[in-house]
Amino acid sequence: MHLISAQDLRRTTGDTRSLSRRYAQGELVRVRKGVYAEKRAWVSLPPWERYVQTVRAVDLELPQPTFCLHTAAVIWDLELLAVPAYIHVSGATRGHTGRRKPTTSAARDRSGQTGIEHITAYGIHRHFANGAAVQRGGLLVTPLAETVIGVISKEDFTAGVVLADHAISSRRVSGPPVSKDELFQAASPIPSAARRHWVAQVLDFASPQSESAGESLSRAQMHLLGFPAPMLQAKFLQEGSLLARTDFFWPKYRLIGEFDGDAKYLNDEYLGTRTARQAVLAEKKREDRLRAAGFRVVRWDWATASNPVRFAACLRQAGLPSSRSRQPGTR
Repeated sequence: MHLISAQDLRRTTGDTRSLSRRYAQGELVRVRKGVYAEKRAWVSLPPWERYVQTVRAVDLELPQPTFCLHTAAVIWDLELLAVPAYIHVSGATRGHTGRRKPTTSAARDRSGQTGIEHITAYGIHRHFANGAAVQRGGLLVTPLAETVIGVISKEDFTAGVVLADHAISSRRVSGPPVSKDELFQAASPIPSAARRHWVAQVLDFASPQSESAGESLSRAQMHLLGFPAPMLQAKFLQEGSLLARTDFFWPKYRLIGEFDGDAKYLNDEYLGTRTARQAVLAEKKREDRLRAAGFRVVRWDWATASNPVRFAACLRQAGLPSSRSRQPGTR
C-alpha cells in the first residue's frame, strides 16, 4: 500500500493540484490531511491493514508523533482481540488531550455516495503522558513493556490475557523478548493501587504456553466462567510414539479441548505441503485415535469462545463442571 504525501509531492515535483483533481474525480481517498491513497486499494484492504496504514498517514501528517497504548501494540505486532477504535498518540498538552473524529474522506459521485461509507475510519485519541519513545518500523512508539502494561490496565480480563500471553510467548518472533518480571516492573509505577492489582491479576494468569489468541481467549473465558484449569499443550504417546499434542486437557475428566482457528485449515504456514482437505482429514484421524485411546474431545471456534453463554454450554455439554458463573471482564 502506497500513501501519497501532498507535501512530499510538492517538494519533489512542484505539483500542487493533481491530488486535489484526482480526489475530486473519485480516484483517491484522503486518509488524513495532506495524505492520500488510491481509492480501489484502500477499499480492498482488510481492517487491520487499513488501521496500520491510517497510523502511517498520521505519522506523515503530524510532526514526529509518539504512538502509545493499542496503537503501539499493533506496531509491536502484538495480538489484540479487535482492531482499535482510535489511533493513540501520547505527548499532548493538557488542553489538547481527548478524542478527535476520523478525517478520512472521499468525493461523492453523482448518486451522492463516496464508496467508503461501509468502511470504518479511525480518529485520533491524544494522551497527556509523555515518556520514553523508541523506534519501531520507522515509527516512534512507547517501549514494549510499557505498551503491554498500558493496554492491560485499560482492558477487560480476556483482552488483557490475550495480549499478555502473546507478549511473553516464544512464538512472538517479531520484536525483543519480554518476561513477566519485566512486565511486573513496568507496572510498579502505576499510581492507582486498584489498577496495579488488576494488572497483577492478568499477569499472574498469563502463560507463554498458549499458542494462539484463540487459545488465550478460551483459557481466560474458562477461568471467568469457573471451569477447572486445563493442562496446556499436553502430549499423548502411543507405543512410544507421539499420538497427539492438544490445546487443553483435563486429566480428571479424560477430556481434551481443541480450539479450531481458521488458520489451521487455510494458512500456508500451518498447511505446509498439504491441502485444506488433507488437513481436515488428518485432524479427523488424529481425533479418532484419541477417542479410541479412551479420551473424549470437545472442539470450539472463535465465535463460541467469544460468547460466554455459548462457550459455557459447550464445555458443560462435554461434561466439564463449573463452580461459578461470573460475568467475564469484571474487576
